[in-house]
Amino acid sequence: MFLRGLLRGFRRRTGRPVPELAALFRSVAAGGRRVHPTASEFLEHFLDGVGASRTIPVEWLRSFRAVRTAERRNLRRFQRRLAREARALDDGGSTWVHDYWDARINAFIGTELFYVSRMSLLRSQGSFILTRAGPVVRISGTVRHHWVDPYDWDRGRWVYIPRHGFVPIAVGRELVEADEARDFLMESRHVQKLAATCTRRRWPRSRTRFAWSPVTADRR
Repeated sequence: MFLRGLLRGFRRRTGRPVPELAALFRSVAAGGRRVHPTASEFLEHFLDGVGASRTIPVEWLRSFRAVRTAERRNLRRFQRRLAREARALDDGGSTWVHDYWDARINAFIGTELFYVSRMSLLRSQGSFILTRAGPVVRISGTVRHHWVDPYDWDRGRWVYIPRHGFVPIAVGRELVEADEARDFLMESRHVQKLAATCTRRRWPRSRTRFAWSPVTADRR
């Protein structure tokens, strides 16, 4: 069973009638609605053939560890850059720092995020101001996170779906080619603000404290 499913996944075409393939995906969406409602909703949107982009709620997206890990990775990159800038700043001086970082996200197999977006990108753009008065450098600013991924059934060879076994990626491609489905863009945005202080000293060594907090939608 496993080997047959694996070999089917490497075929460029399934060789099955398009109505049968559409019925298969409709069945997958209906069967997963109770366990993975978001994944089912997005699969149905794909099958409806509208192609309109969809916004994913930040709370749902950040409920997955893979996304939070990518976010922390980018924030740590900003922190290292800001710590260097703070150490180099002269007394009474100030400077602006603009930077961005990209983090790749690979969803864990079996999570609902995996069925919505196996691989995606989180781009974090930051803007900060640093001011020094004596030994203390104060840092403030914001980071705008933009998560993005096309829903396109292009990557990989097959995906294992409970109660349906190994489903070839070619099913999605054939449905698009037959105009029975349409790719679309998935996006999500959120903002975090930073308040940090860096105390310049030789001993004990200089230390920077970073405090990140979310910016709610009505304050953007």
